[in-house]
Amino acid sequence: MKMFLSLAIIFFCVLSSTALAAEERLPTISVNGEGIVEASPDRATISVGVVSREKDPTKVQAENAKIASEIIRSVTSLGVEKKNIRTGNYSFRQIYTTDQNKRRVFQGYEINNTVTITVDDLNLVGKIIDSSLSHGANSIESLQFGIRDKSSLQSEALKLAVRDAKTKAEVVAAGLGKNIVGIRSVSINSGSISAPRYSKLAMVAEDAISNFETPIEGGTLSCSASVHVEFEINR
Repeated sequence: MKMFLSLAIIFFCVLSSTALAAEERLPTISVNGEGIVEASPDRATISVGVVSREKDPTKVQAENAKIASEIIRSVTSLGVEKKNIRTGNYSFRQIYTTDQNKRRVFQGYEINNTVTITVDDLNLVGKIIDSSLSHGANSIESLQFGIRDKSSLQSEALKLAVRDAKTKAEVVAAGLGKNIVGIRSVSINSGSISAPRYSKLAMVAEDAISNFETPIEGGTLSCSASVHVEFEINR
């Protein structure tokens, strides 16, 4: 009997404290905040393509390797370190066409070799493109701009997102005749950095290479952040 009475008292106390906590919970305003920061890029990644086609597999391999090596040598002569040059993609395949009788006809072999170069000096981008094309590259697969110190940019965008959320909540609270008195919860919805990216910039013949430098402008990149905040307001 005593045990039953003790359990009943405990249960009553738990219910009372839960009800009291529910009564004391303040109303909230839930808002999303957005922050965007723009900056000039200080890094570029260029992917240079070398596509070779031949009937003889040994010959196509030798030709492709020779051109890729010449491109790498020309890029390093511009001051790019070897550690910033890598193979982005390499494929070897047989090529077939279909004749009038819908039969597959073997045409030879194709190698697609992509050399990817990363530089922090944007003044070299145009020179790298021109040098690569003049040394046998027949496509510029992509050109992407970026930034080295992403963390500081992301932190600034996050601060702006929080500030935006607070401003929105203050406007809503004022419209209700209330004041913000606390924060119930905060969550980060998303964050991203977007930069100009160009794909398939060129597919050229050897006699199409000009003698002037290709002008390349990095433009600006943007870093965005989004937060969700629940602000408590007075009753």
